[in-house]
Parts: sequence; structure tokens; C-alpha cells
Amino acid sequence: MNARTQTRTATLAAMALTLALNASLAAAAPGAAERAKSSVPCRTVASYTMSAWMAPVAMVLHSAGAWTAWNEQMAAEGLALAPEALPQDVDWAKESVVVLALGEVPDAYRMEVTGARRSLHGTTVNVKLEVGTGGHAPALVMAVPKSAAGRMTMVCDYAMPMPECRTYPDASVAMSGDEQPVAVSTSWGAMKAEYR
Repeated sequence: MNARTQTRTATLAAMALTLALNASLAAAAPGAAERAKSSVPCRTVASYTMSAWMAPVAMVLHSAGAWTAWNEQMAAEGLALAPEALPQDVDWAKESVVVLALGEVPDAYRMEVTGARRSLHGTTVNVKLEVGTGGHAPALVMAVPKSAAGRMTMVCDYAMPMPECRTYPDASVAMSGDEQPVAVSTSWGAMKAEYR
């Protein structure tokens, strides 16, 4: 075998390996992207046109005890007319509850969840907002798997800012008395500001 034949054979072998490597990376990339942006089960547990919550709020609650404590705190601070009843049909062992309330608003609004997806930055919940129908204190209570309730972002299809999403400190977790609910970024700008 002469040198020219050996060079041609080596070049063809290198090209075959490069093509195989690129094909395997291309096949793996969509799977990784799909896992990073996969759909998250998110169901509406309760929908209100006139909720008791009079202040804009987005709160993640991990237990029935957290629900009760947070609602009592909201009422005591004058941010709610009264504590809302514990939502039914929630498996607190596997699910967390997300409350999204617009508070008292001058126009009538109706909210609806259109889906949720997991991304590299947490879980994004998409909300549809209709103006002119609904009520003046609209709110949604959504159930999501606990595994998806760590970092939540609310995205609305209407040009209205969503409240900052927070996680209420669960009574079963030992915390100091002055610790506040953990804030979660609701926009790229807020996220960037955290790292400045």
C-alpha cells in the first residue's frame, strides 16, 4: 500500500468518525432540550372572580398547614378579607399549591392556566388573562408536583405585571422568627439583578 492510499484511507476514516460523532450529538441534543423544557402537570384547583385576597400575590404553599398559616397571616395583615378555605382534591404528599391573585383591580378580569413547563431556571406557568369578563379580585389556585415547585415564574399573555412568586415557609421546617418567604425571580431582568 503506498502513502497516497494510506492518507486517503486515514482521511476517510476520520471523516466517518466525525460524522458519527456529530450524528450522536445531534440525536442526544433534542432529548436534553426536551427534558429541560418538558411539560409540567399543572391543574386548576380553584378559580375565583372575587377572592378574599385583596393584594396582588403569587405564593407557593407546600402543605395544608402552610396554606392555613399563610391565609390567617394575610387576613391578620389586612391583605385578605378573610382566610380562604383549604382547597379540596390536593394530594399534599405529592403536590404543592400555587396561588396567583391579582388583588383588588378596577376592571373585571378572568384568569386561566394555559400550561406549565420546566426549564433550566425552574418552572414557568403560562396564564391567560381576559379583560372585561370575570371579577374585580380574580385568583387562581393551581396544583403542581412538588418536584416542579422549587422556582416558579408566572408569565401572562396580557401586558400586566405578575406579582413576584414566593414560597411560604412551611411550619414543619425550623426557621428563625425573622426569616421571610424566599423570593423567586419573575423576569430575566430580576434574575440578572440578583447577580449584580
